[in-house]
Amino acid sequence: MRNNFSLALKIFFSPETFVPFLIGSIFLAVLGNAVYDVLVNWFGATVPALLQIAVGALLIFLGSVWVLARQLSRVRPNVPLLGKRQPKQHRGLILMVSRPEPCRQAIRYHLPRLQRCWLICSARTLETANQLREEFPYICKSEPIVINDVYDPLEFRDRVSKIYQEQRLQGWKETDIIADYVGMTSHGSVGMVLACINKNCPLQYTPAQLDKNMNPHESLDPIEIVLN
Repeated sequence: MRNNFSLALKIFFSPETFVPFLIGSIFLAVLGNAVYDVLVNWFGATVPALLQIAVGALLIFLGSVWVLARQLSRVRPNVPLLGKRQPKQHRGLILMVSRPEPCRQAIRYHLPRLQRCWLICSARTLETANQLREEFPYICKSEPIVINDVYDPLEFRDRVSKIYQEQRLQGWKETDIIADYVGMTSHGSVGMVLACINKNCPLQYTPAQLDKNMNPHESLDPIEIVLN
């Protein structure tokens, strides 16, 4: 939010927008003088009244910047990491569930093309997986796949391979489904890659933007990994 607030201030005062800013400022100066005269007639020309008018104008300006910053945070796309490639949208998505935010970001990225999402989780993250099913009921149709041993890469491999096998029977291709291999343990990542490496199945990960303390605070758009 702080970055968006700074960007909003730059938009207000950027030299790149000087011409429209100049035209607008002339209009606002005339309008401002008229409003000022009205306020002086209402509140008087005493020092306390003028201070109230100045503080009120400052609060209105800061409020405008805040509103613009909120709008920027909603419409500004998450920029991919430099030199990385974003995947195309896929019909299917396999997710390993940990924090809900990167899972939401991965699902939303593949909409509106996304038709099915399979959630792989542990007993500890089952509640998060069920929450995602409630948020995306038409996408997360299947029950979450609970891994018994999160340190067994072969269990992850077998569960992911079973998804591809079942979908082939439904007429899907391996390339219709992309697997997000980050989210649980490193053993889970190894298992998912093992399930995909010989089938030419697409892979991705959903990176996070880190704060100054190296803690994730915002999920970015997924990054595609090409194995061959």
